[in-house]
Amino acid sequence: MKKQARLTAFLAAAAVAPAVLFASPAVAAQAPAAANSAPDQGAESKTKADEAAKKQEGRSVVDDRIAVLRMLADKNAGAIFVREANKALDGTDEELREFVKTGQYIARDMDNSIAITRIHGAKDAGRNVKEAALKALKGSPQDRVDFLKRLPLIRFGDNVLRTVQISSIGGPAVREAAHEALRTYTPEAIQHFLDVGQYEARAKDEAAEKKAEEEKAAKEKAAKDEAAREKAAKDKAAKDAKDKDAADKAAKDGGRNVTPAVDAKPANGHGTATSGTASGDAITSTGSSTGTSTGTALAATGVSPATPWAVGGAAVAVTAGAGLVLAGRRRTAAQRG
Repeated sequence: MKKQARLTAFLAAAAVAPAVLFASPAVAAQAPAAANSAPDQGAESKTKADEAAKKQEGRSVVDDRIAVLRMLADKNAGAIFVREANKALDGTDEELREFVKTGQYIARDMDNSIAITRIHGAKDAGRNVKEAALKALKGSPQDRVDFLKRLPLIRFGDNVLRTVQISSIGGPAVREAAHEALRTYTPEAIQHFLDVGQYEARAKDEAAEKKAEEEKAAKEKAAKDEAAREKAAKDKAAKDAKDKDAADKAAKDGGRNVTPAVDAKPANGHGTATSGTASGDAITSTGSSTGTSTGTALAATGVSPATPWAVGGAAVAVTAGAGLVLAGRRRTAAQRG
């Protein structure tokens, strides 16, 4: 009978062990679904605990020790659970049995509470995750277990919202990567965009923006250089035109600066006048109608505009006079003959 009781206890421990192993809260922070087996503490869970206790009444100390060692073999076991389990293994048989019956569940709930607190305080925690985590912390142990079960779905909703927000303010490459993740619409695709894709796309947008700015600066510089060349060409053309006009005017005026002569009136009031000569010397003439009078005439330097016409007229008069004299002499000779 004793042997059969031990066999029954061993089978019961083997049946409970898988539920215990998958109940680790440490996975809550990384893969919260692993905490789904945390114990219930409501009326239903109490009934289950009582039933388990009845089954464990025939268990030996060796069976309890094997069960606790299997629980510790779970790499996702929480820190508090590990501490309390080791403490139970080092304690009395009664302490070990108490840990198997109730202590393990209390330890797991404490680990779950710590994991949920860390999730709530994470920098990347979304609004829905924070609200649900806070509600679970204020609730029962079963509420905390339910939160950890639903955490992937809650987190996925927040990640989708973050992806949409990033897409609304991102550049072309960021928007394309976000839309691709949203079209795929899987937790893995959305998470990859948030962890990696958005940063790679943002780097592409920054590179494209920098290239566009460089091209714009190059175009502006080319436009300024072209404007400067056009201005220099216009200035040179204007200067050449001005120089040409000056040269044409100088050629038309005979290449000389002409200043008109100024008539000078003698100091004694007689009708004596002076005229400038080509050399610019001052010439004084005397009047002869009522007497001899002297006066000094001042002439302006340079050639009067009327001088060429006067010289031409004098030449014509001299020629005409010479012709008349010659004609008169011929007439006299003819009469004598």
